[in-house]
Amino acid sequence: MQKTTDSRAGGSYVATAGTSDRDDAQPGYPENGMWPPGPISASQQQQWTSSNAPGAAGWPTGGLMHQAAIPEHRVRKFHRLLQEPVVDLDALRELSWNGVPLALRPQVWRLLCGYLPPARSRQAQTLERRRREYADMVPEYYDIPHEERSEDEIAAYRQVLVDVPRTAPSVPFFHEPIIQESLQRLLYIWGIRHPASGYVQGMNDLVTPFLAVFLSEHMQGPMESWSADALNQTIMLAVEADCYWCLCKLVEGIQDHYTYAQPGIQRAVFRIKELVRRCESDVSDHLEAEAVDFIQFALRWVNCLLVRELPFCLAIRLWDTYLAEGTGFSEFLIYLSAAFLLSWKDRLRQLEFQDLILFLQRLPTADWTEAQLERVLSEAFILRSSYSDAQSHLRLG
Repeated sequence: MQKTTDSRAGGSYVATAGTSDRDDAQPGYPENGMWPPGPISASQQQQWTSSNAPGAAGWPTGGLMHQAAIPEHRVRKFHRLLQEPVVDLDALRELSWNGVPLALRPQVWRLLCGYLPPARSRQAQTLERRRREYADMVPEYYDIPHEERSEDEIAAYRQVLVDVPRTAPSVPFFHEPIIQESLQRLLYIWGIRHPASGYVQGMNDLVTPFLAVFLSEHMQGPMESWSADALNQTIMLAVEADCYWCLCKLVEGIQDHYTYAQPGIQRAVFRIKELVRRCESDVSDHLEAEAVDFIQFALRWVNCLLVRELPFCLAIRLWDTYLAEGTGFSEFLIYLSAAFLLSWKDRLRQLEFQDLILFLQRLPTADWTEAQLERVLSEAFILRSSYSDAQSHLRLG
């Protein structure tokens, strides 16, 4: 989706770390009444669906790490959009591109992913149906004797078990047993239900922003203070369902990133290289002279959508823009990756091969603020505005 507003080209707001608009925002979805493990009775299903619908009372207002201050007028715009009988998704995407208020992220992300319909009258019913569908998948695909799995399924299962403990090492909460088990289930089920690619290393990173945001509806305080004691299997099953369906929508537009030989990633890396050559040829020439191939660093960027290159709270902010882009987010990723690389251009020109590789594989972003990410997003928007036509002939396949 092309953007033409100045806010995207010049930064959307002043970043002030540690502030939150949660007190001024509408609550998200509730935590109570979700399905327990094992057989589900009709009464349990009814309790879950009636108390877990938009508009139910008593929803928690837990926090989620840190977020820059969002002006009140933007927060009010979000509220007005979300309170309409039918949410204007184009307007919601336009508004969300520059960041979504903390407390509204779960609801907004479900809408941007197409997981919830824009008609508010249909949202509760849809949420009930999709969560039930996922709950039915667990015994069908996951809770089965190991000997009943095919060789491919066993291989996928083992790969998931290897990758999950490596997920988001900077976020201790994700290494709680209940979270690890949840990640294992939803990633394995996703892989089995998407045989064209199956589960591929790196997909565990793609689900973490969804997991954090949907968990935030059930937790209190900043993410650093979250305790697994507040969770149980019933909560996790509903969170899993939301993560699963939103992951399906996210990957839908980049499916060829994960099929055999990863042709989508190969094309994306090639286009990043060509874009850098067009707009900063001296940087491109220096990397080439030092025998640094873009595939050595940009493959991971594209495979994990830059999640591993940023502090986790900024990865969540980045997801606001990705989801606002809709099906065009993979195209925007090309410009974002180029802008991200060129934000280090002065440093890159000074380094030789070994130091270049080490630098590009361990970029010093640990102390980045949201303001720095906003600048890169703005540069990416400008690059797209300037070079999208010139890049069109590079869209192979």
